[in-house]
Amino acid sequence: MRPESTLVAKVVSHRDLERQVILALGQFSQFEFIDVQLQAEFIEVKKSQIEEGVFDALERLSKVVALLGIDLRKRSGQRIEIDDSTLAKSSDFALRVLNAIETEVLEYDEHAASNVAEIERHMSIRDVAESLRPLGLDMSLLGSTEYTFTTAGILPSGRLSLLKWSLREITENAFAFRSRPLERGVSVISVSVAIENKGTIRRILSAMGFEEVDVFEDVSGRPEEIAAHAIRRIGELEAELKKLRKRKAFIAKEWRMKISAAWEALDVEKSRINVKNYLVYTPQSVKVWGWIPAGSEDRLIALLRERTDETVQISFEHPDFAELESPTCLINPSIMEPAEEMVKAYGTPSKHDLDPTNILFFTFPLIFGLIFADVGQGFLIMLIGLAAWRAKQKGEEWGDMLGYLQAGATGLIMMGLCSMLGGFLFGSFFGSHTVIEPLWPIFAQTLENGDPNPWRQAHMLKLSIEVGAVQISLGIVLNLYNRLHHRDFRRAIVPISFLWLYLGFINLLLSVSYNNINQWFSPTGHVNLWIPFAGIGFGSGDNGIYPPLPITPLMFTIAALFLPLVIMGVASLLSGVDGMVEFMEYSLGMVSHTVSYARIFALNTVHVILSGVFFNLIPGIIDIPFPALTIFGIVIIPEFFMHDGHAVAPHLPLVGAIVGTIIVGLLEGLLAFMHTLRLHYVEWFSKFYHGDGIPFKPFVIKRIHTVSTMSGSAQSNYPMP
Repeated sequence: MRPESTLVAKVVSHRDLERQVILALGQFSQFEFIDVQLQAEFIEVKKSQIEEGVFDALERLSKVVALLGIDLRKRSGQRIEIDDSTLAKSSDFALRVLNAIETEVLEYDEHAASNVAEIERHMSIRDVAESLRPLGLDMSLLGSTEYTFTTAGILPSGRLSLLKWSLREITENAFAFRSRPLERGVSVISVSVAIENKGTIRRILSAMGFEEVDVFEDVSGRPEEIAAHAIRRIGELEAELKKLRKRKAFIAKEWRMKISAAWEALDVEKSRINVKNYLVYTPQSVKVWGWIPAGSEDRLIALLRERTDETVQISFEHPDFAELESPTCLINPSIMEPAEEMVKAYGTPSKHDLDPTNILFFTFPLIFGLIFADVGQGFLIMLIGLAAWRAKQKGEEWGDMLGYLQAGATGLIMMGLCSMLGGFLFGSFFGSHTVIEPLWPIFAQTLENGDPNPWRQAHMLKLSIEVGAVQISLGIVLNLYNRLHHRDFRRAIVPISFLWLYLGFINLLLSVSYNNINQWFSPTGHVNLWIPFAGIGFGSGDNGIYPPLPITPLMFTIAALFLPLVIMGVASLLSGVDGMVEFMEYSLGMVSHTVSYARIFALNTVHVILSGVFFNLIPGIIDIPFPALTIFGIVIIPEFFMHDGHAVAPHLPLVGAIVGTIIVGLLEGLLAFMHTLRLHYVEWFSKFYHGDGIPFKPFVIKRIHTVSTMSGSAQSNYPMP
């Protein structure tokens, strides 16, 4: 559960083996480069011509990829083998692909862009002609001649009389004016005046909101003829554009694999070139420092020896500077990746933290399953998780939004399984409680006589509080373990006393009384020992499940509540301000954080009510009957249910189940996820986790479309300076 320790690896090799070192570090995939400040005597190495060519080719190829609409996140077939032992070989492959299709793709794109522009131009001509058709005006007359100025356009109909009056006053009635009303309260007009009145008329028209039509110098004829010609030309251009796009789609389909592989090869080389910023050069050697997980030294040495030669010098050191400056490396099974990402979302654990990934992988889906308890809906969540996992294994990408489902595929599978488990425990199948017999009978919706179960909510509330008590106690234990591990024995007194205090509080709450605190101070009688989950459905106190302890409630309260509270307060006070803040947080949060787990009860109740609403509102158009089912003597589906005082055969109203699953599944599923996350982040992490570490960011070469042949290891020997 602890983050992996990290070491500083120092590699020194001959400059001619520089690429082989980078290839080995990329293959190692657990090396985070340290940006060591260059000293004056080190030589600054600029990019070579071929390296500059890689960046240029990648930019050109990215343009081709964008023009062809290729999604580089999706693998389109078998991976292509790439010999990238040298930069020249890798670059040559990409350039061959680029040179084969770049010119044609650019020409097609240029031709298509020209067609689109021409289509837009003819659409404008068509629109202008259509607007002028009511006037019957020849478009060649628009504009200025030696003696006249003619314009046409759209004017609000209410301003026609004012415009005519202005024309008469300015031109002394020497003008030509035509208008035709259109819909939406405007009219199309044309105005002809002497050329010397052009400026004045244009200012008047502009002030009145006149919208002048565009003038096309190469267009003439009557509007209806121009519109018909434009429509024909638009059809021709669109047909030609369709052929161009079809051809481009064919190129994209035929060349998708090679283009994707070429782009990836260049992108990998770009990453390798960029890491040279971390290398330190001397006239004869190249040096690199980086973080690696402790225990991986032999593997790094083996890879470097394989790809270089015996002259490479490799050494390892524990960091001399502050421990928090070193990155935190988390190594968990791949199946726990979603849980690890949740931990990182809160904060990367530091070297002093525990890594709660392994525990969260199980507790998160379990609590989610109690909230979203339903066999059918949980099964759908599991199917979505399996589909996302299968697509991820095949290298498919579902995009930005659905990509989150792929990233959390194993988590979805676990959440679906736990929801199914909760559904079996509480007897819920697609929101219906007349199909599955609850394996935990005290949570049945109805009693044996068919009456509603009046105690189900109380049992569910107690279950929620006990889940919280167990998880919070686990958080305190982890805090104690962490301090003992770091030999911080003085500060370990706080979690010891807090665990003592908290368990005493829970025992008083759940096995003495949770509705009458006065019983905690009774000088007579005895206290019973709380056992998690065993006493649910049997009440508190002497319920026949909790064993009695030979101590009165008053003495137990003093010994298990007030005494550890005093010890925790004194120990916190000795730790200064931080200790007092911790004491206030623990003592105040003890009650509020425990009660916060009642949201499991609340959300489960809402889930049950909302699911049942659709069975009552929507008529049971189709009822699916279920036969009785018993597995290993356990009744899963009984022969009949007692519901509303009479026997009901197991059945599922199909329409209500479908509608309820769609609506409740989306809303309640997201709500259950967010509240489960909150219980872990706020109520649990606050007991032991800080998350103030530095993420470990190793140099990793990620491939989707290509496979490196890893050929061409160096064999030459060079003297080291």
